[in-house]
Amino acid sequence: MGGDNFGLANDSRAGSFSLANSARDFSNFSLKTARLELVPQNIKFLQSTHEYASDRATMRYMLFLPNDTIEETKNFLERAQAEWQSANPRDFECAVFHDGEHIGGVSVTLLDGCAELGWCLKKSAQGNGYAQEAAAALIRWANKTFGVTRFIAHCDSENAPSWTTMEKLGMKRVGCTGGRYNKSAPTQERKEFTYQLDIADEWITLERFDMKNIPQVMQVVLPLWAPPSDDKEFVRMDVEFIVRNNIYQPRFSFQLTDKKRESGDEVLSAAFFTLKGDTNDARNWLDQKSRDCKPEQKRSLEMVKTYLEYMDKKALSFMTGDDIKLSLYVSRKRGAGAALLARVLPALKEKGYKNLYLWTDSDCNWNWYVKNGYELVSQEVYEPFSEPGDDYKTFVFRKEL
Repeated sequence: MGGDNFGLANDSRAGSFSLANSARDFSNFSLKTARLELVPQNIKFLQSTHEYASDRATMRYMLFLPNDTIEETKNFLERAQAEWQSANPRDFECAVFHDGEHIGGVSVTLLDGCAELGWCLKKSAQGNGYAQEAAAALIRWANKTFGVTRFIAHCDSENAPSWTTMEKLGMKRVGCTGGRYNKSAPTQERKEFTYQLDIADEWITLERFDMKNIPQVMQVVLPLWAPPSDDKEFVRMDVEFIVRNNIYQPRFSFQLTDKKRESGDEVLSAAFFTLKGDTNDARNWLDQKSRDCKPEQKRSLEMVKTYLEYMDKKALSFMTGDDIKLSLYVSRKRGAGAALLARVLPALKEKGYKNLYLWTDSDCNWNWYVKNGYELVSQEVYEPFSEPGDDYKTFVFRKEL
């Protein structure tokens, strides 16, 4: 059974992953699920691997299996082990263990713009959902480690257990082609199913922003905005005020959320939109929180309030009633900000808004907007935050919706 990634090093379809991955050390790789443990395939597992890899009945639908000799299995394990130990591995072949027993293998191979999944289990381990559980863990790992958001898998069209597992993983059938020749029947042309999973579509949802997730947004901005202070509580209050200052009307506050994190939902990005005339209660919140602050801390807060008010007015001065202002917060997840805006901006355009405005400064990745087609309409030095030889620059951008 299983997807056909077992032994993919021999498959001419294998490509190179488009994201350059710097040298990594996977010597301590191990993934644990509720019932399973995944570890790198290793020559130590020769006998247990050959047990299922040589089972002709179980592997009859596979491209590269069954193995006729133990030497074939040995060669495969040596290649897999060497790949794990290389500077930039691409093929990640894992041994799957259940209660200390080696029950099969699961793999993910980095290709151009996606990754291919594969699995095979010994006959006695089939029918328990182990392949799905192992593959799901490897999907999460590849997504977190390499930023992979698209996964594919192939199988013989008659291999119902395999394509059923793919569908349980949330994958969708995207192709059915001929020209397939399995190793067990090299002269018999067969049909092949191709399945695909796009995490951006299947796992990530667009929602109204939930105020309880402010701490997740702060995890992103704290390293950038934290003022010099030994008082951690004051720093958190200061930064939280900056975040709250940008949250106006609930109808225009959104979050992109990963719903399948094992540790709970994760906010990947958040966007807050403002119209002319909108108000919020951030200053009232700060007045309550800062009652017991020291005089120097209150002076620092006043500087922050003055700066935010100045920049908000600056951006709003370019806007008409048909325009809307954006404040965007993005996690370290590659592409999370663009993915959120791709879903929200068309809806804003349909509502009749003409232009999107935003302001940012040299403490943030302002070049992202330049690279994504935003027009720079204002740039200046904000003197109160500048130091000799280090100008604090502010920017206002516009994008036509």
